[in-house]
Order: sequence, then structure tokens, then C-alpha cells
Amino acid sequence: MFRAMRLRPALIASLLLCVCAAGCGDTKNTTVQVKRAERPAALRTGLRVGVVGPLRVRVEGAVPERGRLSDVAGDALVLVTAGRVDPAALAASAEAHPSSHFALVGAPTDGDKRPNVLGLVLNEREAAELGGVVAGLVAGDQGGKEARVAWVGPEERALASFFARGAQDVRPRTTVLRAWSRDDPAACKEAALGAIGRGAVAIMAHGGSCAAAAIAGAHQQNVVGLRVADFELPEVAAESAVRDAVAGVYRGGEDIVFDAASGAIGVRRLDPRVPPDLAVRARTAAQDLAEGRRPSGR
Repeated sequence: MFRAMRLRPALIASLLLCVCAAGCGDTKNTTVQVKRAERPAALRTGLRVGVVGPLRVRVEGAVPERGRLSDVAGDALVLVTAGRVDPAALAASAEAHPSSHFALVGAPTDGDKRPNVLGLVLNEREAAELGGVVAGLVAGDQGGKEARVAWVGPEERALASFFARGAQDVRPRTTVLRAWSRDDPAACKEAALGAIGRGAVAIMAHGGSCAAAAIAGAHQQNVVGLRVADFELPEVAAESAVRDAVAGVYRGGEDIVFDAASGAIGVRRLDPRVPPDLAVRARTAAQDLAEGRRPSGR
């Protein structure tokens, strides 16, 4: 007979480990991996960057803080979307916070130069040119031999000329109408409808309420409507300023122009009436501009 043995708890634990490991003393050892609990994510740290407006900023080493100008004016760098803050309010904030730096994204500082205010200007002429490329592609697709497109709104001859240049680069026979109007929504919409009545299959306007009204009129007639902002990428300019700030470099008292070569001019959004195959060709044309080539739209 075997005498019952009282095993100590420590010995029981040792025997159990031997069984789980498929045999104690054997030359084949089994490694038991224990999954450790993950550490909680560290709090975000970095340069505080105030953001006023719809900009999306993603730069390593920077922590965006979105809010009103009064909420973020004390941050090291404050990005202000053009049109979101009155220029006088921006100047007053810069004066009240001399140790902060401000970047006006999408517009020049208009002569009110301050050492802690930087203007990040987008090349609107190239944006108008790329819009013309899209209009020319649409004309080639829909307009037949008498393809027509139109620039609508106040008389801005330089922008209209670049628009025409883009349209005729991709389709030399394209007729470009200049539908000048007052800077008034009702007048802009009427000008757009008039151009469409003359055969325009795509229209483009500069921006603001005039462009919104012109495009609304175009859409009523199922015609493609474009605006300059459709071809501007302000985040590219904004992130450039943020990267400089993270590196300890702050600029002010000047305006810096960002063009297609910088990546700030490209296809941001397109009217859904633009067919997918033309959208692909438009992006190819944007790449041509970025690389210093005339856009072919092929």
C-alpha cells in the first residue's frame, strides 16, 4: 500500500509547471509567453499651433489647437485662413502678442507688414489655368466642334487670360467667353446663364458669393461649374510654415507665393459633373504644371 502524502502548495505549483511544460528535466523546453498589458498612450506633446478656419494640419512635432483667434492667439504659431478674420483684428492680435507668430493662409498681408505676420499666398493664376484645363477637357468631351467655355464675374483680365490659356492648351479650338458682371450674386448668376445660353459647357468664376451664385446657375442647367479655390491646396503652404516653426524658424513681415511646383496648386475638388476619365486627365495636367510642363490633358 502507498501511504498518502501531503504535498505542500509550493510543490504542487512546481509539479503543475512541469506538466504544462510537457515534462520537467527534458531537453526540449517550451517557452510560455505572457502578453503584457499595453501602456496607455502618451499625452501628445509638441509645438502648439493655433488653427483658425477649416485647415487640416499634420506635421510631426506640432499639436494643432483649433479655435477662434482670441482662443489661440498666444500659441507659438497661429494659422489663420484668409477671409475668416478681419485684417484689422489680425493686426491687433499680432500687436497684442508680439512673441506669437501669425500666418495668413491664402492671401497677402496687403501692405500691413508686421514682423510676426506672414502671408502665405497661393498662385491664383496657375489655379485659373488648371481650371481652364478642366473646362477645355469638358468642352472636348461635350462641346463638339463649336466648344465654348466661359469665365464669369468681375473683370479680372489676368485670371481670365490664364483660364483661356489652360482651356486652349488641351483643346486649341476652344472658344473662351468672358462674361463680365458686377461683383454681385444675382449679376454673376445672370452672367453665367447668359454664357450658357451662348453655348458654354463649363464656366469658371473667381470666388466668394459671386462664384457660388454662378455655379448654382450652371448646375441648374446641368453645366460644369468651377472656382479658383477648387485648384488650391492651402494645407501645403500652411504645413510648410509649421515645419519651419517646429525647426525653430519663424518668418514675418513678408508674403511668400506658393505655386504648382510647391504642390500648392492641384486638383482639390471637382464638380461631380466632370466624368471620371476627365478627372484623371485633369490630375495628370496638374502634375505637368508641377513639373514645369505645359499641360496636355492626355
